[in-house]
Amino acid sequence: MANGALNAHLQAEQGGSERGSIMKKWKITSLLFGTLTVPKSVVTPGIDTDLVIESPYIGYLLQNGKENILVDTGINDDNIIDGKAWAGLPARGGRQYVIDSLACEGLRPSDIDKVIYTHLHNDHAGNALLFKDTPAYFQKDEYANLMNQLPSQRIRGDYDKRTPGDIEKLTNVFMINGNVMLGNGLELYKTPGHSLGSMIIVVPTEKGRYVITGDMPHLSFSLFPTMDTMQLLDGGYAKITPMPQYLPFMCNTVIYDHWAAFDSFNLVKSLAEEFKPEYMLTGHDPWVIVKHRFG
Repeated sequence: MANGALNAHLQAEQGGSERGSIMKKWKITSLLFGTLTVPKSVVTPGIDTDLVIESPYIGYLLQNGKENILVDTGINDDNIIDGKAWAGLPARGGRQYVIDSLACEGLRPSDIDKVIYTHLHNDHAGNALLFKDTPAYFQKDEYANLMNQLPSQRIRGDYDKRTPGDIEKLTNVFMINGNVMLGNGLELYKTPGHSLGSMIIVVPTEKGRYVITGDMPHLSFSLFPTMDTMQLLDGGYAKITPMPQYLPFMCNTVIYDHWAAFDSFNLVKSLAEEFKPEYMLTGHDPWVIVKHRFG
């Protein structure tokens, strides 16, 4: 793993008026990297126990006319065993899904200029080697968590066993420690809670500031707990149980630090153009794939 000189790299990206002209021109495209079929009650224990969701593995393509940036690389084929992945739930995905999703946008893996990881869990960093020589960005604390997992994280298989070896083979790594604004206008913020080094990306577009949340949260109803419907992957809608008004956020079942999670949710809340679901592009919301393009 080659760790780049982050500060020098960021300074080199600064382009004065050119940087300003880039900042508001980002377009966002959601990419379907597979699905995990999961009971909603896995995320909200004891609530909506009869609702099963085909939850997508999502990547995001960010384009400004000069750069093609990929957020997350999906799940690897090796992590889907007998058609099942995390928690033994039915899943589909893998390397070819990433290749095919990019092809639908007229791109190959070699056309990607940067890869930004919201975190390094098995369904977000599974195909890193498709982008072996592409600059890769992730948080220092996330790498530390990957290399020093708790027993519970190992038992659940939160991180793919192949990921440490894959990361070591990357030739151009930028380990971030905290919050960074890239010279192209993208803003990266550390948001621990779901994992120690989770990171969100704020994307300025002509239609406003979107927040790519990774799994902080996985699904919109964690940030908006009074929601009473959610869109499904087939475009239809399902009724869901709204949470009490006094509950500001709803943490899912995979939270490493609940105190940090609430701080991170508040940060996410403050960064979007408006605190509305349409500006929060999560890691597993079906509606994001249905809408497909943003900005």
